[in-house]
Amino acid sequence: MPGLKPVDLIRAVYPGTLLAVGGFTRQSGQEAIASGRADAIVFGRPFIANPDLVERFARNAHLNLPDSANFYGGDERGYTDYPTLH
Repeated sequence: MPGLKPVDLIRAVYPGTLLAVGGFTRQSGQEAIASGRADAIVFGRPFIANPDLVERFARNAHLNLPDSANFYGGDERGYTDYPTLH
């Protein structure tokens, strides 16, 4: 089915609670929940770069970009050194 995302294909055959992940923004996540395509959205990389992600979403604030070059690097770079909102 061209144009369908994995969450749409899964929802078509699975009526249970569906957590969706991968490439969602604040807006597209809200739309997926509102339309019934998903019951909740999981944010991985955005949470790494934004430990205050919930507050940023609430304020519709700018998000830090994840520094994937430092993932699994062994120190705080790319994990705990992102700026938070003030």
